[in-house]
Amino acid sequence: MIQTTDTIRRVTTADASKLDDLLNSAVEGLIPRAITLNHGIRVTRIGTGNYTTETTADVPCGYTIYEHQ
Repeated sequence: MIQTTDTIRRVTTADASKLDDLLNSAVEGLIPRAITLNHGIRVTRIGTGNYTTETTADVPCGYTIYEHQ
């Protein structure tokens, strides 16, 4: 499941086989907003099957970084 705000998408799933597709969809959906804001995208693993993707000025425009919390 993907929950969306203007600049943040939360991805949660118990099905590991769907995780990559959900994360890719979340990131792709944020790209237009990130470009408008001149931001990059951060993907953060919060827990098993629980991620956030967000636009952020801390990441250079055109880049996506992945981190664990």
